[in-house]
Formats: sequence, structure tokens, C-alpha cells
Amino acid sequence: MPFKERQDIQDLSSNAEQLHFLLQTIYECHENYSRQQLSSLLGIAFNVSASVYSWTEKEEERVLSNEEARRNDK
Repeated sequence: MPFKERQDIQDLSSNAEQLHFLLQTIYECHENYSRQQLSSLLGIAFNVSASVYSWTEKEEERVLSNEEARRNDK
């Protein structure tokens, strides 16, 4: 069974950084936003966090698959 290549962590780092700054902005300025603006910003935050979560799930799958392949090769 061939080993699956690991994902590029640069995409994850970029998404995590975007999420961090977005949440920091929401936290610092939430009183200045209307309800609709706040809802939109939180929607963006949820989308970015979903992509980070999805990346980690896929990476965990690859790692487990590679570990199983190593066990089967022995």
C-alpha cells in the first residue's frame, strides 16, 4: 500500500492566522458592529474554522493510513 503524501501545512497556517485576526477584530470591535455585520463576521469565522478543522481531519486520516501501511509492510 503506497504512503499518502502529507498536506501542505502552509494553507493551514494561513487559514489559522486569518481566523486569529478575524476573531481578534470581532472581540475588540464587537460593540461597534450592527447585529447584521457581527453575524456576517461570525459566519466568515465559522467558514474559516471549518476549513482548518477539515484540514486536520484529512491529515489525521493520512497519518493513520500511513501508520497502518507501515504495520502491514513489516
